[in-house]
Amino acid sequence: MGTENEPDDSGKDGVTIGSLVVAAIPFLALTLGPFVANRLEPRIFGLPFLLAYCVFWVLLTPIFLFCVDRLRKR
Repeated sequence: MGTENEPDDSGKDGVTIGSLVVAAIPFLALTLGPFVANRLEPRIFGLPFLLAYCVFWVLLTPIFLFCVDRLRKR
């Protein structure tokens, strides 16, 4: 009947090098970036630069994960 909604049991999980690289970008930005971005000035929207940097990457992470999901479903 409706085979388009059934899960793919082909044994592949869709993980590619590209999806791993895209998923690693926010991780690396949040773990290694503070060593470079650790400054009190300038202030962005009243926040110290490091805090603004972390908030920026936390808000951007879902976009990267969406891209990873699209790459895995190709």
